[in-house]
Amino acid sequence: MNRTDQSLARYITLFACALALAGCGPEHSAKKEEEKTGKARKEKAVLVELAEVKRGMIESILERSAPLESEVRVEVKARTSNPAIELLVEEGDKVNKGQILLRLENDKQKNDHDQALSQLEKTRIEYERQESLYKDNLISEQIFRNAKFDLNQRQLSAETAQRQLEYTEVRAPIKGTITLRSVKVGDNVSTGSTIFEIIDFESTVAVVHVPEQYLPQLRPDMAARLISNTLDDKIFPAHVKRISPIVEARAGTIKVTVGVKELGALRPGMWVDVELVLETKQDAVLIPKKSIVYDNDQTFAYKLHTSTNGVRSVKRQLVLPQNADKVHIEPIEGFAVGEKVVIAGQSGLKENSKIREVGDPDPDAKKSVGPPESAVLGKISKTASKSGT
Repeated sequence: MNRTDQSLARYITLFACALALAGCGPEHSAKKEEEKTGKARKEKAVLVELAEVKRGMIESILERSAPLESEVRVEVKARTSNPAIELLVEEGDKVNKGQILLRLENDKQKNDHDQALSQLEKTRIEYERQESLYKDNLISEQIFRNAKFDLNQRQLSAETAQRQLEYTEVRAPIKGTITLRSVKVGDNVSTGSTIFEIIDFESTVAVVHVPEQYLPQLRPDMAARLISNTLDDKIFPAHVKRISPIVEARAGTIKVTVGVKELGALRPGMWVDVELVLETKQDAVLIPKKSIVYDNDQTFAYKLHTSTNGVRSVKRQLVLPQNADKVHIEPIEGFAVGEKVVIAGQSGLKENSKIREVGDPDPDAKKSVGPPESAVLGKISKTASKSGT
């Protein structure tokens, strides 16, 4: 190769390098930026449901669980030994105080009672005769005192016989409901055996143990609620009936007795959820509990953000709860009335994700229409012809 050819080859090489460097210049950067923009444009809007941040009432609630128990419960025991001859009540029957529940055989007790009354009457007549003689100074004072003593003894015997006869009729000591019957007609009832149990359902309470840090917020008659899972989570209004004056040192808790206002279908022995209403705010800023998402030990919500060109996206906001109930959360800060938060569709969201609501047109569907099909086909054909040459 002569010198002229070498120079020509050198110029060609330099020209090729210049072209390569030119390809890495502003046009190449613009191409990369366009690719990034195109990729961003390909990000689809996530379908979500939004709810507005509002003001409303919220309660600070302390939740506990406890079995219902009756404070008035009596075991009716037999006070004499006799066969049962007439059963007058059954389990589930409501009874009044003093109502006869069971009759026992009373032949012996009735005979003893009649005999005691007869002897009492005889002794009373003798006493009256001795009293008359004593007033006339016909008998000594000692004889009169003996007659008076005999009368007192006969009166005590008659009263004892009366009680033994009354014991053959078993009566209700309180007003309530028969919850146990352990005897039937013909059974030989023994003294001291339990034959009935009576519970006053109106005395039903739930006893809960509250951590001592809540002591300043507890007060008698404060509002409470009982919720029964057995009764489809029905809510029963209740109130704080009593608060223990001491703190249980080992557990660090306070015994709180909660009374129910209307028992309804609740029964002693049922487990219920107890809600103590510690505080009520009437004008709190509230966000729906459904908006909450969890990240490690923190809670967040996605707020709606609308850009100047109308693009709707979301910003992730830390939620620091101040109060909460089953539906709402009162955050300490970060939310304003009228703002909107995502309550459905959060699983597909991240910071700055585009969103659209249910029923809104899909902005990506509009963009995907693009230029007419003829133009697209023409561009494809032109590209193919260039590659062919």
